[in-house]
Amino acid sequence: MLRLPSVQTLTDALRMIFRRFPWVIVVALGKVSVLIMLAETSRQDTAEHPFLTRLALVFFLALPLTLSAQLVAERRQWQVPLRLAALGTLAGLLLLFFFTLSEVPIQRDYYRFGLFMAGAHLLVSFAPFVGYDEPNGFWQFNKALLLQSLTATLYAGTLYLGLLVAVETIRFLFDVNYPFAIELDLFILIFNFFHTLVFLSGLPPRLDTLEQQTGHNKGLKVFTQYVLLPLEVVYLLILYVYSGKILVNWQLPQGGVAYLVLAFSVAGILALLLIYPLRDAPGERWIRLFSRRFHLALLPLIVLFFVGIFRRIHDYGITENRYLVATLAFWLLGITLYFLISQRDDIRWIPLTLCIISVGIAVGPWSVFSVSRRNQAQRFETLLSKHQLLNDQQKLTGSAKVPSQDYEQLLSIVRYFGKRGESEILRPYFDQLPTGDRAITSAMEQKLVRAMKVQTLPSALSQNFHFSSALERDELYTLDIKDFTSLWRFRWYNEQRLERDNWSVTTTEKGRRINVFDGNKLVVSWDLAARLSELQKTYGSTSYQVEPTALYFDHRQPPYALRLVLQSASKNGDIYTGEGFFLSKR
Repeated sequence: MLRLPSVQTLTDALRMIFRRFPWVIVVALGKVSVLIMLAETSRQDTAEHPFLTRLALVFFLALPLTLSAQLVAERRQWQVPLRLAALGTLAGLLLLFFFTLSEVPIQRDYYRFGLFMAGAHLLVSFAPFVGYDEPNGFWQFNKALLLQSLTATLYAGTLYLGLLVAVETIRFLFDVNYPFAIELDLFILIFNFFHTLVFLSGLPPRLDTLEQQTGHNKGLKVFTQYVLLPLEVVYLLILYVYSGKILVNWQLPQGGVAYLVLAFSVAGILALLLIYPLRDAPGERWIRLFSRRFHLALLPLIVLFFVGIFRRIHDYGITENRYLVATLAFWLLGITLYFLISQRDDIRWIPLTLCIISVGIAVGPWSVFSVSRRNQAQRFETLLSKHQLLNDQQKLTGSAKVPSQDYEQLLSIVRYFGKRGESEILRPYFDQLPTGDRAITSAMEQKLVRAMKVQTLPSALSQNFHFSSALERDELYTLDIKDFTSLWRFRWYNEQRLERDNWSVTTTEKGRRINVFDGNKLVVSWDLAARLSELQKTYGSTSYQVEPTALYFDHRQPPYALRLVLQSASKNGDIYTGEGFFLSKR
């Protein structure tokens, strides 16, 4: 017979959670309050919205850090003064993080926050076991963390969907208009408070007894042994075959292969962690074989990993992602050599070293941000100097013929800083720039386009193209509609047919030709491929600052006046796409 928990049981469970993790609950409530205020605040509020965003980032970090502190205090049986001192230190660090954020957070702030979040969650996994030689207890604790995360997510998701249906039912049946964003507020409350309560309720009450536990979750074992491990073997074979192809053709691997090797390695290490207690169990030959051979099989792929990521860095410079991946390449090499050489496989080193790396590369002159900014700015100056586009004052001047690859790299660097809200770094190379990152980026691109004439190399003739004008990115813009009587939006991919007001526009030859019909009569046929080839001679294969009129197609022959104003046009392989406006008059 199904027995439901009594109210007393639930009350006792909640009382236990509040007594064991009081500060975690306080932080969770603060996090929910800030997120709901943020959800109800308009982005147009340029003072309150950024402030609440910064505060929310602090609370996101505070939750796992506070949990780590309370678990360590519980394990080491700290007295109240020491607990308060630890929490005070933690509060000071979080306050320092708050004041290091930009007034309006930019990409760098979110990236650093992501690294700190990764480090904080990793800290939860090992902090209570630092100084204790309990590898099995560490594994049992992390198994509990994983299962409780899945359980809490299932409970929270089910509750949210149920309440969402109830909310929408009330709205539909009683015509209720809620004066606040109830769906989002419910999501915040359930996934940030209820989820936390369920997660905390299942954490082991005595961490010091976990070393003696021998249980292994059967579901995890089946998933790892019969799903994850076979997939790992399949991907291992694919990467080895690709490595063989590289040796046969004697060519460098594609830069993107580094990400594939990284994904394979992460999945393999996860599989090893999931089956850690079974690695020496009798009757588990397949698991034992994988545990002992995985790191050895990984060594050749690590070489491929290094070649792939450093080829990408050589070709395009250092960015935050490439810096992080390169750092993980060194970490993967180190952890692989450790497990191959060490007589004692201590899996605690995996989260410990990753935590140190996450925090270490987020701060200081060696951080992902400092190194990538310096590298991209240096590449920008080197490319300009290479083509003699800098005067004695290191300002952009004159004009030069530039290979399309260098042209695209220069524009890419400008956009790199523009997307991160750091265009000011390149200001010393330009004269008379406006204010505001978006305006600065646009002005820099225009000045570069005017200063460079692209040399189209024979090897670049088959490249993919993408061209767009400033119209594509402007929220408000004007079109000259004089001499026209109708306007409609036009968008196509490959071969399509669009009809309106007795006009029909068809794209043929995989989108390269744009044919306009009045009824069944062909009025004009425009060649997009020829136009893109002309644009390549001026802009290379990619530009977001094409002169708008260069993307106009006109036909004026009585009684017709037609114009196609393209915001963007692309070629991917042999398929053409585009979007813009069609203006017409009969």
